[in-house]
Amino acid sequence: MRKSSTSDKNGVKVTAKQREQLLDVLKPNIKAIVKEGVDQYIGNGKEFILELLMHAEARELCGRWNSRPQNRELQRWGVEKKSTALIDGAKRKVERPRLRALRSVNDQSKEVELETYKAMNRTELLDGPLVAAILSGVSAHKYAQIVSRGLEAKGIKRSAISRRSIAATKPTVEQFRKRRLDQFDFVVLIFDGVNVGKRQNVVCIGVTIDGRKHVLGMRTGATENEIVCRDLIRELIDRGLSTSNEYLFLVDGSSALINAIRAKFGPDVAIQRCQEHKIRDIQAYVPVKLRGEFRDKLQAAYNEKTEKKALKRLDLIRLELSLISENAVNALAEGLQETLTLHRLGITGLLRKSLRTTNIIESAFSSVRRYMGNVSNFKDEAQIELWIVRSAVETERHFRTLRGSRQLRKLRTALELRKAEMNSRREGGNHHA
Repeated sequence: MRKSSTSDKNGVKVTAKQREQLLDVLKPNIKAIVKEGVDQYIGNGKEFILELLMHAEARELCGRWNSRPQNRELQRWGVEKKSTALIDGAKRKVERPRLRALRSVNDQSKEVELETYKAMNRTELLDGPLVAAILSGVSAHKYAQIVSRGLEAKGIKRSAISRRSIAATKPTVEQFRKRRLDQFDFVVLIFDGVNVGKRQNVVCIGVTIDGRKHVLGMRTGATENEIVCRDLIRELIDRGLSTSNEYLFLVDGSSALINAIRAKFGPDVAIQRCQEHKIRDIQAYVPVKLRGEFRDKLQAAYNEKTEKKALKRLDLIRLELSLISENAVNALAEGLQETLTLHRLGITGLLRKSLRTTNIIESAFSSVRRYMGNVSNFKDEAQIELWIVRSAVETERHFRTLRGSRQLRKLRTALELRKAEMNSRREGGNHHA
């Protein structure tokens, strides 16, 4: 059995004698390689290997150099020294053998393109590293410096990178926009407005019965107004989100969002307002020196196990606030019952802690901002939406299961019981009338 330097089935098997012959040909200067960098030497080696592959294909089609097999249909036609190949996310010069049809040597249109040359110039060889680098926080301005590694590279100007990055992200964005939602079993729908790229965006994240989180959609607008919210919800419904299922809607407290939700899903939907937004609204009307104190009191009230105990604490806070600011009292009273929906549904522990705020969206979009951090020059809303969606899809891949997800079935049961009770009351009222 012949020994080789590698046992990989797909690798190149080389005997010890052949390895020594290769070293005699390459004659690597170890000191220079260590000084200039192993990566640069390997980069040059990739060009060498690609050129060998093209020459191997040429030999397969035309025979060895200066030979003339009788059954050949092609012949060599010199080499092109200014050809390029995509190596490590950039175009680099390679020497390409040229072949022509034997019967049409004077016909310039009959030059045959090598399959290896076409394979080494597929756009995904550039688009993959390019998009990955930019989503990792590398700006288009810096990308050329990184991939060049001191070698001559083409096709990596800033403008070219921007055009390629946009083209590379479009298929993913289109796939996201057309993704059907009826394949998921959602229990919680979270809506919030976030600022990304100096734009206001209304975002929806859905939580399935097994606790998995999915970015469902987003709309960019000047403000978080009702029209933008309704357009987003209409889009989700068009993509298969059922309006007959029972959901818990977790929102930031925006009246525009709540009105849009009730317009599409009915006036009796279960809405949980973000408790953190409520606390911030109240703090805004309280003197700075008292804000920490009232935050602690409000947090303690929302941490009560039952709605009755929470309301008792909140009523005491209201009395205290009445001596300080009428606006603070109004901020507390506005939508107060909706900040206690989870209490009424009997949800406790980790699940209530996870769903008491819209931090799930804010956390997700902090990652989106990180991915987009160096992409700042947007021509229009379509371009910024493209980058937000692409970054959100990348972020979604790293979502963790919702904490307290084991209680989601309990939440669904509670939502269904709530609906049955409300229907029963409505039918009783109609019968009495």
